[in-house]
Amino acid sequence: MRLVALLLFPALLLSAVAAPTSHLEQATEVMASIQKNFYDRKSGLYASKSGGKDPELIWGSGVMFSAVVGAARNDKQYRPVMRKFFDGLEGYWDLKVKIPGYEPGRTQGGNDKYYDDNAWMVLTFLEAYELTGESRYLKRAEETLKFVTSGWDEELGGGIWWHEAHKGDGKNTCVNGPAALGCFRLARFEKDAEAAKWNAFGEKIMVWTVKTLQAPNGLFADSINVKTKEINHAQLTYNAGLPLRAFLSLYARTGERFYMDEALRMGKAANSLIDGSTSAYRDPIKWAHLMVEADLELYRATGDKSYHERAIKNAEYHYETWKKSPAPDLITQASLARELWLLVDHETPVGIEFWKKSDKPKAIK
Repeated sequence: MRLVALLLFPALLLSAVAAPTSHLEQATEVMASIQKNFYDRKSGLYASKSGGKDPELIWGSGVMFSAVVGAARNDKQYRPVMRKFFDGLEGYWDLKVKIPGYEPGRTQGGNDKYYDDNAWMVLTFLEAYELTGESRYLKRAEETLKFVTSGWDEELGGGIWWHEAHKGDGKNTCVNGPAALGCFRLARFEKDAEAAKWNAFGEKIMVWTVKTLQAPNGLFADSINVKTKEINHAQLTYNAGLPLRAFLSLYARTGERFYMDEALRMGKAANSLIDGSTSAYRDPIKWAHLMVEADLELYRATGDKSYHERAIKNAEYHYETWKKSPAPDLITQASLARELWLLVDHETPVGIEFWKKSDKPKAIK
């Protein structure tokens, strides 16, 4: 038995050394797997399923784009991948309408668009612009946000619809949260008058969302049915992460303590979204990764290490799950890659410096 153990020891040791242990190694491993199993070099797009040929829909493509941006920040070989991916997404951009926007799939025009899908694109394109300084990312973020905010009307006192065609009759936190944050983030790159306009619109969205959908514990309900006025009280991680980040953005720009207090209240309440058996958020990672991003922003804003630790626990659980059995769908794997690259950002000089600058608001003269 001892001889067998001695013979096995070198192999076991080699396996232990070879296993990725740092977040950088893990992010690199997951990203390489995605490139191998989902990426189409010819089109620059990613398949919806591992080994498949059908391109991912715009929601999953947006998550994947954010993963590519994170990768490109830490590994320059992904910069050309990001550019080609952006070009490939033109196939989703509907130019046959008064206010263009991204359709769920590659467009022939006239399909029902999701305002929340487009709101995610605003945020990731602004991050790409901050990283590269390439104006086309900023231009498309501006164009896309104009489409998102065109979904606002005064039914029920305001709010942005979930669907352009009002399918389901819902106005949802999942669009109003990122839309408000998109307004605040875009304002940082605009001239003073335009910046003031976008900040004001973002504040209007937040006022309506807080009034209509915020629950007593500080988190947000999923949606309200405009026709029946019935509220879907389900509390999901991505409906917490984006309003929380919007509050942090408001605090950074105004210095008003109320906004930080609300962000902290939400950060504490998010413990209710944790699954005690895993120490990770109970939702699928396609939603939960957005709360992980909020945890990291709250950590940067407060220095409270518990938020960083909560983010790490989620990423570790999601990575271990991936190692055991990689999910066949792109959006799940892209969400993990995004989480891991964000953690890498908090461990590398380039990432730390990027978010130090990115978290700063624009000073309006």
